[in-house]
Amino acid sequence: MNRGLFLNAILLGLAAAAVAQQTPGTSANTAVAVENATKPKITTTESVVVTAPGEFRVEQSIEPTQLIEEMPGTSPVKSLAALPSVNFQAADPYGSYEWAVRISVRGFNQNQLGFTLDDIPLGDMSYGNWNGLHISRAITDENIGRMVLSQGTGALETASTSDLGGTIQFYSDEPRDKRNITLNQSFGSYAAYRTFARFDSGLFPNHTKFFLSGAYNLADKWRGQGQIGQNYWQLNGKLVHYMGANGVLSIYADVSDRREVDYQDVSKIWVQQLGYSWDNYGNWANSVKAGWATEAAYAATGGNTCGVSGVSASVYGFPAPVGSLDSANDPCDAAYYAGAGLRKDQIGAVTYKQAIGDHWTLKLIGYGHHDDGRGLWFSNYQPTYDNYYSPTTILSPIALRTSEYGINRGGFIGSAAYESGRNKVEFGFWFEGERWDLARRYYATSTAGPMHSLYSFPSNPFTTVWEYVFNTTVYDMHIQDVYKVNEKLTLAAGFKTEETTTDGELSKTFLASYGVTPSGYGQGQLTSGKPVLPQFGANYKLDHQNEIFGDAAYNVRSYVPGGFGFSNSPWGVQSKSSTITTQQAFNALKKSLKPETSWTEEIGYRYTGHHASMQASYFHVNFFDRLLAFSNGSGIQGKASELSNVPGVTTNGIDGSVSYRITPEVTFYGAATWNRSTYDGDPKDSSGNCVYTLSSGACDSIIGKIALDTPEFLYKNSLEYSKHGFFSKLGADYMSTRYFTYSNDGSVDGRWLADFGAGYNREDLGAFKNFKAQFNISNLTGEKYFGAIDTNGVTLHDPLALNYNTLQVGAPRSISGTLSINF
Repeated sequence: MNRGLFLNAILLGLAAAAVAQQTPGTSANTAVAVENATKPKITTTESVVVTAPGEFRVEQSIEPTQLIEEMPGTSPVKSLAALPSVNFQAADPYGSYEWAVRISVRGFNQNQLGFTLDDIPLGDMSYGNWNGLHISRAITDENIGRMVLSQGTGALETASTSDLGGTIQFYSDEPRDKRNITLNQSFGSYAAYRTFARFDSGLFPNHTKFFLSGAYNLADKWRGQGQIGQNYWQLNGKLVHYMGANGVLSIYADVSDRREVDYQDVSKIWVQQLGYSWDNYGNWANSVKAGWATEAAYAATGGNTCGVSGVSASVYGFPAPVGSLDSANDPCDAAYYAGAGLRKDQIGAVTYKQAIGDHWTLKLIGYGHHDDGRGLWFSNYQPTYDNYYSPTTILSPIALRTSEYGINRGGFIGSAAYESGRNKVEFGFWFEGERWDLARRYYATSTAGPMHSLYSFPSNPFTTVWEYVFNTTVYDMHIQDVYKVNEKLTLAAGFKTEETTTDGELSKTFLASYGVTPSGYGQGQLTSGKPVLPQFGANYKLDHQNEIFGDAAYNVRSYVPGGFGFSNSPWGVQSKSSTITTQQAFNALKKSLKPETSWTEEIGYRYTGHHASMQASYFHVNFFDRLLAFSNGSGIQGKASELSNVPGVTTNGIDGSVSYRITPEVTFYGAATWNRSTYDGDPKDSSGNCVYTLSSGACDSIIGKIALDTPEFLYKNSLEYSKHGFFSKLGADYMSTRYFTYSNDGSVDGRWLADFGAGYNREDLGAFKNFKAQFNISNLTGEKYFGAIDTNGVTLHDPLALNYNTLQVGAPRSISGTLSINF
C-alpha cells in the first residue's frame, strides 16, 4: 500500500477511536484573532486553524500555537501549507532556502499574491525581489504573532501591487506586559544548529514596553559537496507606547544577514541517471574539467547545443558520473562548481493608531527598507581571459557570474474609519517610492581555484554585461463601506485606484565606462494599474453558528522590472528577428503588452460551533492577459525569455476545511481542494502572431492545458493531542500531478508527505517560568519526490524532461530537537 495512504488510514482510524471515547458536554475554545486585541497566554490547547465568522471572503489564520510547534527556523510560509488551496514547495527541510520556496493559491503563483507584515508591504516575495523581501528576512519566525490568509480576494487596504489572487498578512508578536527572557536552543539533521534569545522589558510606568531578540542559524545542505553551509543571523526589536487612553505608537525594526549556498536545479533524467542526491560538483578540479568539456561539447556543434546526440559525455572529458550521460542529456548543465545567494536587509516602520471620539479611528504608518544582495553562479559559459576585450588566452574555462542589486524604498500608509449605527466607512491611501539598482557582472577565476568565496560579496569584475536603475512610484487609494442591513444580512462595497510607474534606464556609470550602444538594451517607462478596481461582499447569518457569504473583486498586477535575461521582464525582452534591436523590441512590446488582471468570485458556507468549525466555498476566476515567459536556454546562460500575453486563464474550484475537537485533548483537522486552471488562448507576439507554430504553420496551441504548477487535488489533515503538558501532532498531505511545460508534456507525479512533532511543556519549574522540550520529524516516511518546479524557467515542450534543469527534489527525512526556557 502507498505509504501516504497507509498513514492517512492511521489518522482516520485514530480519529474514529477518539470519537468513541468523547466525553459528553465537553466543548472547544474557538478564538478568532482580532488585530490589537490583548493576547491570551499561549497554550497547546488553543484552536490552531481559525475560520473568520462574519467575513465576506474565505479567510483563515494560523495562531501562535501552530507556529511554536513547527521545527525551529521553519519558514512561516510553510505553516500555511496546512490551509486549503495552498500549494507549498521547498528544497530543504525548513522551507527557508529562498530560491526554491514556492507558494501558490488557487492557481496563482507566489508573485501574483500580496504579502504584508504589520501592514508594511513585502512585495511579491520572489527570489530577485525588486519591491520588498521575503518574510524570513523581515522577521524571525519566533516573533510572528499570527498569519492571516485570504485565499481569493484580499482586503482592499492591503498594500500590494501583485495581489491578483489573495493575500497573506503577517503580524508581529506584541511585547509582554511582564519582564521575560526566552532562550531556545535547537539541533537537527545535517548539522543544524539554531540559537534564539529574546528579552521583554515588561510594561514600564510610562506605559511603554519593548522586546529585543536575536537569532543565529547554521545548517548544511542535505545534498552537495564542498561549501554547503547555510547560515544567517537576525535581530528584531519592537517598542509599544500607549499615548493617553486611545493612542498607540509602535516601532518595529529588523536587521538580517543571510548567506545560502544553492541547491542545483535538476532535470528528471539527471535524477534517474545521477541519483536523487545529485548536486553541484563543489570540487574545483572537477569543475574546471567540466568547464573545458563544455567548451569542447559546444565547439562540436558550432556553438548550438551541448554535444552530439548518441555520443557519451565522457568523450568531451566530463568528470564522472556526468560523463556517463548521453551528450543530448545536457551534461554541460548537469553541475557547476557552486552558486549562492547573499542578502543583507534592514527594515523599519513607525505606526500610530488613534481612536478619536466614539466613531473615528486613525492609522498612520511610515516605513523604510534597504537591501544589498548578490546572486553568485560559477558559469561554464563565460571563460576568464587574459584580457576580456582583446582576448588571446583562456586563463580558466569558468567565470563567476553575479546578479547584483540594491533596494532603497520608503512609503506611507494612512487610513481612517468612521463607524456609526449600521455603517462602517473606511478609506485610505498608500504611497511608495523606490530605487532598484540591478547589474549583471563577471569576475575572474583561475584553474588553481575559484578566487571568490560563496559567502562574500565579490569585487573587481572584469566586465559588466548591463547595469540598470529602476525608479518606481506607487499611488494607491481606496474606500469601502460595510452596511449592516439587519441582524442577519451585511453588505460591503468599495474600490481602489492604483497606479504603478517604473522607469528603467541604463546607469550613467555603465554608459560612460563601457561605451555601449543603448539600442541594444530595453529602456523606457511602463505604467500599470486601473482607475477603478471594485470589490463587493455579502454575509448572511442563518443563525448564531451558520452563515453564508460571497464576494467578488477585480485586481491588477504591476510589471516586473529586470535586465536582459533576468526574470520575466519587459525590459529584457528578446526579439526573434536579428534585424530588430532590443530597444525596438521593447518599444513594440510596450504598445501591445497589458498588465495582468483578474476577476475573482467566490461563494461559501461557514459553521462555527463549540466542538467544530468548518468552511466550504466554490470559486471562479477569470485571469486576463497572463504573462508567459518561454525560456531560451538554461538559466546560467542568461538568455532572455520570450514574453507574451495569453488571452486568459480560467479557474474553477471547490475548497474547504474542518476542525473538530473530538475530546478536550484531541483535535482532528482536514482540508481538501479541487482546482482546475486552464489556458484560454495561445501566446501571441506584438504583431498578433503565434509565438510558437507547428511545421504546418498552425499555432502550437496550449488552449485547454492545465496551468503550470497547479495541482488539481490537494488534501491535508492532522491529529493533535494535548494533556498535562504533553503535546503531539501527526499530519499528512497529498498533492496531485503538476506540470512544468505549457503543453503539459512535462510533469512530476503526485506525492504524500507526513510530519510528526511531540513535546512536553511545564510551567513554573523552579527558577523557570516555563520549560519546554520538543522534537520534530519532517518527511516522516522518507518519500522521494520533486518539490519546487519552475526554478530555472520553463518552455513549451519537454516530453522526456531532457532540456531544462528546472526542478528541485524534496528533502529527505529530517529530525530536530529544541529546549526552551523562560525566566
